[in-house]
Amino acid sequence: MTAGCGIAYLQDGGYNEIAHTLVNSLAIVSGIICDGAKPSCAAKIASSVEAGILGYHMYMNRQEFKCGDGIVNNGVEATIQNIGRLGRDGMRQTDKEIVRIMLDGNKEQ
Repeated sequence: MTAGCGIAYLQDGGYNEIAHTLVNSLAIVSGIICDGAKPSCAAKIASSVEAGILGYHMYMNRQEFKCGDGIVNNGVEATIQNIGRLGRDGMRQTDKEIVRIMLDGNKEQ
């Protein structure tokens, strides 16, 4: 996601371009979960980079996610707060379930 923001900056983008790129990127890949530093992490990183680039191109083509589109709120700061809330509060049970899945998967069948 930050790759898209970096590209926006290198293309002489200002606060609006960078902020909208970040919001677009977060809307696209905010549901990705960490499952314990497995090989799939590289694919998740690649997906996030791609989402950042897509987010930038969306904004440059006057396409963007708006307040009320999923976790997107009014502005970049409020959207980031939603992501923080999702990670802090919403993922508690998910983290426990991921650990259970990982432990169950390591048992002999």
